[in-house]
Amino acid sequence: IDAAYPKIGGQYHDYLAHSLQLYRDGDRSGSPTTDLMASQAKDLTDQQIADLAAYFGSRETKLHDLHTQ
Repeated sequence: IDAAYPKIGGQYHDYLAHSLQLYRDGDRSGSPTTDLMASQAKDLTDQQIADLAAYFGSRETKLHDLHTQ
């Protein structure tokens, strides 16, 4: 996978759900992957978004934030 792609495994599920809703609704812009993500999310239902967010949020991560230094 291209290193420029965002790493979503282990990301906060509420952030993922919100982002997918914005992509689906055409309200997210400003990143190189916007068109790709919007085309993938355009037909997702709210339940599918919740399921995807729960799945990716439960994956192992190497992400670090202020709580996991």
